[in-house]
Amino acid sequence: MPSFLKTSLNRLRGGAIFDSSVEQAEQLFHAPPFTPEIADSLQLISTRLSLKPDEASRHLLEKEANAASQNEYDALQPILGQMPKPHRVLEIGPGFGRSVVFFDKKGVWERSAEIHLYDTNGTQTKYKQKYYERPPKWPDTSSFCGNLELLRTILEYNGVQNYRIHDAAQIALPSLPGPYDLIYGFYSIGYHWSLEFYLDELEALLHPKTLFVCTLNKHFETFDRLRGFSARVVECREMKKGSPPLRLLLMSRAALPKVGMALEEAVRH
Repeated sequence: MPSFLKTSLNRLRGGAIFDSSVEQAEQLFHAPPFTPEIADSLQLISTRLSLKPDEASRHLLEKEANAASQNEYDALQPILGQMPKPHRVLEIGPGFGRSVVFFDKKGVWERSAEIHLYDTNGTQTKYKQKYYERPPKWPDTSSFCGNLELLRTILEYNGVQNYRIHDAAQIALPSLPGPYDLIYGFYSIGYHWSLEFYLDELEALLHPKTLFVCTLNKHFETFDRLRGFSARVVECREMKKGSPPLRLLLMSRAALPKVGMALEEAVRH
C-alpha cells in the first residue's frame, strides 16, 4: 500500500489506530488551545492524525504525544538509571517539543541542566527512503518540518526552563556549543536520515562519556565506524496497534551497561 494512502487511512481512523498505551501514559505534556495556525503547524509534524482547531484534536494530540514519550522514557530507563543525570542536553529535531517536555517533567536531567534544541522552520517532510542515505546537506535544511515559534510557545506553556533553541538554518550541527552529556533524536538521525552520513558532525559534540540515543530505521545496517563505540539497542513500544516495537540505539565512547541487545544481534533480528 502506498505510504500516502496509509497516512490518509490513519488520519481517518484517528485515535482508533492506537493501543492501550495511549490511555496508560502519564499526561505530562500539554498542548495550548488549538488555533488554526497551531493545528496546521502540528499537522505537518504529527503525520498520523487529522488535526482541526478544536478541543477534540488538542486532547488527541496530547494523548499521542504523552504515549510516545512514555514509551521512549520506559525504554531508556534501564540505561538512564545507571548513569549520572546529564547537565548538558541536546535534542536533534524536537518537533513541537513533546519529548523534552515529558523528559523534563520526569527529571531525566538535572533541574538546572542546559537544554539545547536543534531544529528549523520547514514546510514539507522528506521522509522517503531515498532521502535516508543522502539527505540534504547543510545549509540545505529542506528536510526539516519544524516550527520554532510553535516550539517556543509549547515549551513556555509547559514551564520548561533553561532551554536554548538553535536554528539549523543559521548554524551547522558541529558548530553547536558542545560537548553534551546526552544527545538524542527520535525520528531524525538514524531513522529518517542516515547515522553514517551524520556521524562526523555528531562526533564534534561528544565527550568521552556522552550518551547518544536515536530511533533506528527498519532498514538500518551497522557500519565499520561504529566499532569505535560501545553500542546497545533497546526495544521501544510502538503505540500503533499491531506494530512491532521500535528500536533505540544507545551509543557512547565509554563502555555502556549491558542493557537490551548488542547492536549486531539487534540488526540480525
